[in-house]
Amino acid sequence: MDDVFAVLAERHGLEDRAGTSSDGLSERYLYSADMGYRYGFGRWWGHPDVATTDVWVLLNPATGDTERRRRPTLDRCIAHSRTVGRTGVVVVNIFALRHTDPKVLRRAGDPVGSANDDALRLFTAAAPRTIAAWGAGGAFHARSRVVAPLLDQPLCLGTTAGGEPRHPLYVPSDAELRPWTAPVGPGA
Repeated sequence: MDDVFAVLAERHGLEDRAGTSSDGLSERYLYSADMGYRYGFGRWWGHPDVATTDVWVLLNPATGDTERRRRPTLDRCIAHSRTVGRTGVVVVNIFALRHTDPKVLRRAGDPVGSANDDALRLFTAAAPRTIAAWGAGGAFHARSRVVAPLLDQPLCLGTTAGGEPRHPLYVPSDAELRPWTAPVGPGA
């Protein structure tokens, strides 16, 4: 497949930025022009190719990438992916609005973002493995049911009582992956 970052940037007028992590690893970002939304983030310790990475689907991006703060969720995703020999991770979210407080999603006019569904579809189709891991917040706007058909054979680290895929910080580090399907019933 073509370079997914470049395809999405061209298709949606997004900022495609390359960078380097504090420990010298290659990174790539897809932002809206106003930086209010992030549609994709990649970090590689090996060859930077989506075809050899895991795609992690989380709730929403915070602002740690531009504030250069430690990101425990990213650390946990990387640890899982390194264990199985992937060369990197790409993180996408079911809501692309960037904020440190997920509660802000409930007040936002458009927490999803105009390019997000396309990003979810393209990144997960290009990667060998998709891990759904957004936690209970996926019930908001019944977003997990909307997102489920966009994801290519999603796996998860277990599910919440409501059937949402568990967040990587709230499971043991050795949790086994298993197939995930969207919960049925009314969403929040």
